[in-house]
Amino acid sequence: MKKTIFAAALAVSAIALAAPATADVGAGLVGNTVTLTAADGAVTKIYYPDASNIVVKAADGSEIGGSWRVSDNTICTTMGEAPENCTQPIEEAPAVGGSGTIEGEQGNVAWTVTAGKDF
Repeated sequence: MKKTIFAAALAVSAIALAAPATADVGAGLVGNTVTLTAADGAVTKIYYPDASNIVVKAADGSEIGGSWRVSDNTICTTMGEAPENCTQPIEEAPAVGGSGTIEGEQGNVAWTVTAGKDF
């Protein structure tokens, strides 16, 4: 579970690195899914059904609920009993079709944003 929470938090941080500031950096996430692929191939998906809730599907198929919010130009998430995690400042809001890679201590994590609930 800790790996799932780490991966989900990392994904949100990865999106923050994607790139000019918009009025609502989270608007492109509502109703969409962020798919994370870790260096070891494990896939975690985060669905944003609305402007305050998330559902995380871990690589093992388990699901955990959480919440998210936009604070200025950052996205903050809370999953399960983990403390809130906020991204670095976001320069460009993530949107469907967006993708990227973030380098981390545990290897690279690739992320993509797809339309709708992708699990």
